Amino acid sequence: MTADIDIDTLDPAVARGARDCPLVARAHALSAFVGDGKPLTAKGVLRRAEIGPACAAAGLPDPGRVVTAADVAPLHRAWVAAQGAGLLTLDHDRAHASTPDGDAVVQWRRGVTALLRAESDDDRRLGATIACRAALSVLITAPGLDGHRFGDAVEGVLEALPFTDRYAAYRAFRRGRLSETGALELLVETGAVDPATRTVAPLGHWALDALAEPVVVAPAWADDEILQLRIDLDRFRPPVWRRVRLPAGTTLAQLHHVVQVVLEWDDDHLHVFDVDGIHYADPLHGLDGCADEDDLTLAAALPRPGASLRYRYDLGDCWDHVIRLEKVLPARPGAHPTCVDGRGDAPVEDWPSDEPPPPQPFHLDALNGRLAELGGIR
Repeated sequence: MTADIDIDTLDPAVARGARDCPLVARAHALSAFVGDGKPLTAKGVLRRAEIGPACAAAGLPDPGRVVTAADVAPLHRAWVAAQGAGLLTLDHDRAHASTPDGDAVVQWRRGVTALLRAESDDDRRLGATIACRAALSVLITAPGLDGHRFGDAVEGVLEALPFTDRYAAYRAFRRGRLSETGALELLVETGAVDPATRTVAPLGHWALDALAEPVVVAPAWADDEILQLRIDLDRFRPPVWRRVRLPAGTTLAQLHHVVQVVLEWDDDHLHVFDVDGIHYADPLHGLDGCADEDDLTLAAALPRPGASLRYRYDLGDCWDHVIRLEKVLPARPGAHPTCVDGRGDAPVEDWPSDEPPPPQPFHLDALNGRLAELGGIR
């Protein structure tokens, strides 16, 4: 994603803008606040008691009583950017500060890319990028427009785009905000636009082209490296989870069969994976808006420890799972999936009577016997 950035040829003002922008400053402040670890909710955000102190650490006003940290927009944007930049690592219930590779521009690109994807609601996760590039192009070619004329100009740029791009831009940002409003706010926060003059900073001129380049998600791990995953049944009490190890070359289609075994599902219903907002499923099921689950491996879907994806089994009863990468182990050619730990009895699906279903106790050896029948990853 960032290997094409030639740091030596960049304008020094671009590097200064990337280093000093509000978003990156807040991301670094959050990383320092988290330090050796802070507890997380099931949704992977700070717990309610930590919201006020986190805002104070990031230089943000106290938001008062809110339901979740994700509702404090500037805090959540910094949280997303910190993960994308490599400043934070999340495991199943705690966040930890981490040291990213790359200089300020590389960190900016990674953090902003993660944020733009998070602010996009289309299947390609490009809407916020399209809206921000439209806003930048207007500010470069027609600086000094007031709010109304700026909005009309951005809309004119978007209307000239293909329908899929235009539709994606209109769906970007949260709570139904106008594309130009959300784009301008994000461009100011990322240091691309000066808020006082509404002029484009050197970083913004560079970003106009940089953000046009497609984001290529390259596999982070060799296919025969071993990934340790924790699979949690979401919002289930008492907790039910399994810890498995399997090759990084495992596809989502193959992971589906692993989940079916370790949670003792019957595989009688449809399923969908959610990886960074993009849905994947079995193409034979013909689900709209879903890519082929056989086309994505865990090496690409889980690029760093703490990264997670979601899996829904049974689109009626909606058994939701969170699958998080805990750590990466040395390569073992020919390895097959194994379960190494777990907790909780597996639930029973489609129980026909009002009586409580019989438990399905967790038996590690029995699960590994069934996993062995799946064979190695080819």
